[in-house]
Amino acid sequence: MVKDINLWFPRNQTKAAEPNDWKRKPMPEKNTRIVFEKGYNEQEMEKIKWGFIPEQMEDKWFIFWKDNKLHFHRSWTGICIYIVNFQKEQNNKYSIKDAIINRDPEQYKSTDDEYDKKLILYIIDTLLIGKPSVFPSSNPDSPETALKKWALMGRGK
Repeated sequence: MVKDINLWFPRNQTKAAEPNDWKRKPMPEKNTRIVFEKGYNEQEMEKIKWGFIPEQMEDKWFIFWKDNKLHFHRSWTGICIYIVNFQKEQNNKYSIKDAIINRDPEQYKSTDDEYDKKLILYIIDTLLIGKPSVFPSSNPDSPETALKKWALMGRGK
């Protein structure tokens, strides 16, 4: 596990996130599965497995690793938005194989699989790994995009 979390992300999280560290609801029955593949090296996986425990209202996600799955819950409501399935490969590398996405319109408004795929990767890159990434938007410099980014990410990037 990561020895010094502050080397890559300036926050006070002192342990890896666990399911009972925050309120959470199960993935609803209305969901979809999308298949995609993205690989991560051993150092990136250490950071991904660390997850994310919100510290203040501006932290929009609670993310934890369990049984080779990364669970994404909205911090205010506990609603499960994504469950990303990883597969361990050779040399301690992992790959995303697919993701289950909440499609209950009362819990999550998005219906665009490609957008959700990009958002998952963006959250992993910025919030968990701590590397720069471009927020998924067709017009990244617009005020609307800035508001959407704040609503989805808060102070997380």
